Amino acid sequence: MYKDTLIIAGLNNPTYAVRVVKDGGKYTLAKLWENPQASMHMSSPVLAGDVLFGFTHKSKGQLFAQDPRTGKILWTSPGRQGDNAALEVSGNLLFALKDDADLVAIRAIPGGYEPIRTYKVADSPTYAHPVITENGVFVKDATSVMFWSWK
Repeated sequence: MYKDTLIIAGLNNPTYAVRVVKDGGKYTLAKLWENPQASMHMSSPVLAGDVLFGFTHKSKGQLFAQDPRTGKILWTSPGRQGDNAALEVSGNLLFALKDDADLVAIRAIPGGYEPIRTYKVADSPTYAHPVITENGVFVKDATSVMFWSWK
């Protein structure tokens, strides 16, 4: 949900936005935009201000930023990022925990893909969302839950 807009996406389907409109005494959905370049895959998108960040299966796994008002793609990462990425935003950072246990810190900006650092946070695959705190991040892999301190 972005303001009064509902953004819908799914595997092999375009991402699109709708708004509930009242016409007389009847409610309908008005499609605002549709973008087939931003098909979401095994990942929930996140908002940071006026930017929607997501992960698509296209190009063998790719992160992207999208304008939620228009559907325009603002940037894409290089391909081959993996099969899955759990996304979280904290402050001005986007965190992508990929299924290969790499946690990538990325600037949450509309201007371009700017990864800051990648951390290997587990020895087995990671599919759960990380929990970002002021002091660090909780990560769950196939067998355990770990806390990685920022300090």
